[in-house]
Amino acid sequence: MFLERIWCQFRWKMAQVLSLVALVVLTSCAGIHSKPVALEQSQNNTLRTIGLPKFEVSKRIDIRRDNPIYAIIGVSAKVIQQVVRETKRIKYQDANPALLHVAITKMRKGIKYRLRRLGYRVVDLDMTYWEAQKKYRKQDVGGKHIDALLRVDIKRFGYASGSPYKPYRPGMVLAADLYSIHDRTLLSSNVYNVGYDKDDLSHYTLEVGYISHIQVEDRRYFYKNFDTLMGNATKSRKGLTFIAGVAAESVAGNLKKKTELYKLVRR
Repeated sequence: MFLERIWCQFRWKMAQVLSLVALVVLTSCAGIHSKPVALEQSQNNTLRTIGLPKFEVSKRIDIRRDNPIYAIIGVSAKVIQQVVRETKRIKYQDANPALLHVAITKMRKGIKYRLRRLGYRVVDLDMTYWEAQKKYRKQDVGGKHIDALLRVDIKRFGYASGSPYKPYRPGMVLAADLYSIHDRTLLSSNVYNVGYDKDDLSHYTLEVGYISHIQVEDRRYFYKNFDTLMGNATKSRKGLTFIAGVAAESVAGNLKKKTELYKLVRR
């Protein structure tokens, strides 16, 4: 009885330690993304021109269906799940080889269009965010005056299902940060989940401290299983291009010069 009590206490302490370690790791990984940062009204007169560097995005569309039972079975089952996930991803991408480029191009156009409607001048930069920062420090930005850089990091984009009992649904998780190019001050920041079931996302896996959820419910692009998704591979493209459009609206809309955050989009 005594040993059993000691063992229970030990397990409890270890659970506390592991939780603390996970929290510390999450915080360090999340970086600046610990809370949303709204654009202040004081930027009305100073922020006029936004540079839009290349998006940070994987060169592949994500296709995943998680199965909680694998977490119970162990590491070997997780490896099998990863192999199956990669196989499905390749099949879907082979069926839609140009889809990622089309969706990202639509998203960039959407962001530029909305920002210009909000009164900004937008400079399209054919370089990464870090290259743009470096060029500005050297006073070499092609003679173009820029007040801030909008950094867009697409962390996940594709179709996902949280369990065998949930449909595949289109979605995107992305972070959008606006930095002053003069002193690198963070002017605006938000992390968006556009379309995914919020219960299926892990802050730890995505390396963020919070997520603003954009509700998108269009069941025309919900697919019961992978065979159904592949059977509608052509139709399913519209689901992802629509998500890209909503993401563009969310990112640009959040830069409207006001105090509240732009959080919810419904179709």
